[in-house]
Amino acid sequence: MNTLTYLSRCIIRNNPRITDYQYFPSAPILRNGAIRHFENATAAWQAPLIKHSWQGRPQETTLADLLQQTGSTACIVMQHHRLLLDTYFSGYTGTSVNTSFSVAKSMVSALVGIALEEGAIHSIRESIGRYIPQYDLPGLRDITVAHLLQMCSGLQYREGVTPWSDDARVYYGTHLREQALHTKLVETPGSTYHYNNYNLLLLGLILEKTTGQSVPAYFQEKIWQHIGAEADASWSMDSHASGFAKMESGFNARAMDFVRFGAMCLENGVVNGRQVIPAAWMAESVRPPDHQADTQKYLSRLSPPLCKWAASPSGYYKYLWWGYQADPHNFDYFALGAKGQFIYISPRKQAVVVRFGKRWGKTDWWPGILKQIVDSLE
Repeated sequence: MNTLTYLSRCIIRNNPRITDYQYFPSAPILRNGAIRHFENATAAWQAPLIKHSWQGRPQETTLADLLQQTGSTACIVMQHHRLLLDTYFSGYTGTSVNTSFSVAKSMVSALVGIALEEGAIHSIRESIGRYIPQYDLPGLRDITVAHLLQMCSGLQYREGVTPWSDDARVYYGTHLREQALHTKLVETPGSTYHYNNYNLLLLGLILEKTTGQSVPAYFQEKIWQHIGAEADASWSMDSHASGFAKMESGFNARAMDFVRFGAMCLENGVVNGRQVIPAAWMAESVRPPDHQADTQKYLSRLSPPLCKWAASPSGYYKYLWWGYQADPHNFDYFALGAKGQFIYISPRKQAVVVRFGKRWGKTDWWPGILKQIVDSLE
């Protein structure tokens, strides 16, 4: 790692912001083909009153006020190909670029499914040592691709904002490939759920090795040029010299194009009759897991409490997607990024809700709010 550049990034940028994509080098992701449009039905929809909590205290407000008060930049509600809400705040418009933070992880999940279908990745149950020789060692070779996808690799990861934390090292790092090859195994792979961004770097190495392409180029070819995007996107990189995608957080696009990605997922990976993401992978990657790795050890480490959600009766984590068990027979699922970036997908209501923002805001748990929105739909 270029220590001076890394430390200057930590000091100058200090805390991740939604405008950071303007400062990182990036790879373009070009759109192609006809734009996918949704019917405008915003005049016919009445948003529900929202009940939520802040620091455990009950709150009730209109959706518009809540979005305004929490620093939102965009909120879009789409159901049955109809736009029920399409609204922007904080100086943002429909043509503004929103960064994804960890929403990008769910996009990586889609790429893994495509690489698996194409035979580039043989099986998610095999050792990552097959693709990364530095991990073909005792202990490390017990880590499988599935362990990376389910955040239970057993690799060491230290949360925090200090320059020596792994959160900072991954977010601001300038040579992420090298960093990914120097992680330490501290727990038995598959035993413990721990949200760990090194898992995404390793998936990036595997995708590069197996597809012969950079992750942004592969995403452009396999997904972005087929979803009917209205604009080009970009993927932030660690540095010009390294040219490795920020796998854990670097995808940037217009809010409506995130809706289009969500609509493709809602429709089992299909866009206009074309199977973009394999249907079997799409179904498997979002459904509740048969077995959840132990979630207790790291319950207090993250805010909002992501591990706590994965341990709750209603919550789960699968292949880089979060899940919400609405009832014993139905579930919603969502991509979640820092500061409250969301693509919330509800098969039971055939709806997609996108919320992006400058900050999480004074509400305890956004997925409960997004579920209320889809629950209100007919």
